[in-house]
Amino acid sequence: MKPILYFFVLFLILNLNVQAADNYPVGARSAGVANASVTFSDVWSSFHNQAGLAFVKETSAGVYFENSFLLPELSIKSFALAVPSKAGTFSLSGTVFGGSLYNEKKAGLAYSKKLGGKFSGGVQLDYLSTFIAENYGTRNAFAVEIGILGEPLKNLKIGAHIFNPSKAKLAEYGDERIPVIMRAGASYSFSEKVTVSAEEEKDMDHEPAFKAGIEYHPADVLYLRCGIASNPSLSTFGFGLKINRNFLFDMAASWHQQLGFSPGISLDYQFN
Repeated sequence: MKPILYFFVLFLILNLNVQAADNYPVGARSAGVANASVTFSDVWSSFHNQAGLAFVKETSAGVYFENSFLLPELSIKSFALAVPSKAGTFSLSGTVFGGSLYNEKKAGLAYSKKLGGKFSGGVQLDYLSTFIAENYGTRNAFAVEIGILGEPLKNLKIGAHIFNPSKAKLAEYGDERIPVIMRAGASYSFSEKVTVSAEEEKDMDHEPAFKAGIEYHPADVLYLRCGIASNPSLSTFGFGLKINRNFLFDMAASWHQQLGFSPGISLDYQFN
């Protein structure tokens, strides 16, 4: 049974544009809007655009779990911590994807700073590890992420992010390298209740993907979200509940026509 499961997992990874030591989007808020989140500013900016960390006002921590296509072997477990200071915002983050036959790990240390009142920049150093059972074993590498974020017009935000611009090498055999992934997008808040976001993502080894989503805030304690994405084609939806001033609970799910649901939940805590 294990060899069949092993090849099935690898098949999904290859056909969903997931590569070794990839940069997985995490956080249920982001997942609810199809990960069109390059302009978001919260603790999960550690994974989407480090420049967003500069606008985090309080020390924040979060945990996230996603059961991709309801398969434990494709689960994602992540955490993030953001600490703002007078010198800028520092962040520590980590994620684990996969199971015992195939898994990837990522640990990141980020720094972000405002570049004027409405613009910011961020950089992150990543340690990446990929494990495949049998003869492959474990491969490790370091990568860098860089992001910028700005609000050139009132209520309009634009952001750009690049993961691994140096195309770090994972293994000498076959010149195996970590993919370069670029994201650019914008979001517009029509009011305090409605924000629309859209972005394009380009993995240098694959066709570009388009993502768009909307976040609706009908009440102080409730957020509603939905989104669409291409390559692969996904429909997403989710909600958020502000339990109190400190706790925020988010839940989201994506739907793939052939593979089904991928539910995810996250819990964020803001320290006073």
